[in-house]
Amino acid sequence: MMQSYSEGEISMMMLKTLLFGLLSSCALLAADAKTVEAVKSADRAWADATVKGDAAALQNLLAGDLTYTHSNGETDTKKIYVDNLAGARKYHRIEYESLDARLYANGDAAVVTAVGRFETSQKGGPVNAAHLRFIHVWIHQKGRWQLVAHQSLRLPN
Repeated sequence: MMQSYSEGEISMMMLKTLLFGLLSSCALLAADAKTVEAVKSADRAWADATVKGDAAALQNLLAGDLTYTHSNGETDTKKIYVDNLAGARKYHRIEYESLDARLYANGDAAVVTAVGRFETSQKGGPVNAAHLRFIHVWIHQKGRWQLVAHQSLRLPN
């Protein structure tokens, strides 16, 4: 036998369903906001470790299959990138002008878009300033965010 409901009962059920949906959405948005902040924090940690030449921190932040493409088209693997920071290449400054992140793959991947001012030098050479737009692709694996791709483009100073 089919149960019948009054208009008031139907309205109340619809209201409860709507409220449940809204509360669930708010919880998801809050979780997404926390994840976005975690990705931005990882990106800032990359910048800090790069400037400091902190190989141990970079080992944790960079994925094993990293593809790092510089603004001049030169491409590094994780090993080359970390080794260069210990020897030939020095980052003196990475200063963000903007930093945004979007989540993908149910929050397990993120794309960071940023603009920043970089100062770098080759061993014994002059410091070069660059104004760059860059994209970072991060994945959440091994319990942490890891950078899998970097691509930068030189902007007018």
